[in-house]
Amino acid sequence: MPEANYELSDFIQAMRTVTAETDEVAKIIGRLKPLAQKLVKNPALKKEEYRVCGEEQGFGVNLLHEEEDHTLAVFVISWLPGRGTPAHDHGTWALVTGIEGNECNIWWRREDDGSNPEFADITKVGELIAKPGECVALQPREIHAVYNPGDEISLSLHVYGRHINHTNRYQFDPETKRAEKLIVKVNP
Repeated sequence: MPEANYELSDFIQAMRTVTAETDEVAKIIGRLKPLAQKLVKNPALKKEEYRVCGEEQGFGVNLLHEEEDHTLAVFVISWLPGRGTPAHDHGTWALVTGIEGNECNIWWRREDDGSNPEFADITKVGELIAKPGECVALQPREIHAVYNPGDEISLSLHVYGRHINHTNRYQFDPETKRAEKLIVKVNP
């Protein structure tokens, strides 16, 4: 099947199959990564409605699919130029693949033991600019921040084991060492 014709429905079926066969995060990500890279070539992911970003939030979250139990969530996220997220985890596995424009990912390492849910001592450990078609995989408690380094809105495909507003996820401030729960606004 030509990559431009690989549909969201094909990807959803593949997610269901893979997660029914294994619960090992590395295997799930390993099998879904090439399929996500195939899916982002479908022009249907570049709809104008997916480019709507909230000025306050700095990005727009467009839900494409979610199972009834909030698992296997797929989003297209749009990023305003120069805007992004604070350092955060997802509380579930994640696979992020560029659609259009670049996305800078900054990785952080947690230095404390995580025993205080309102405190986190994090240290920056790396940075990567992901271009269209490139894929970033994250473990449930891996911490990263994201921003759009370009002058235009960028788009990326986000696939999660569970809808991110239905996990126990946090955002982190490296200056104040504060940790707090994170919920994002999803476009209607």
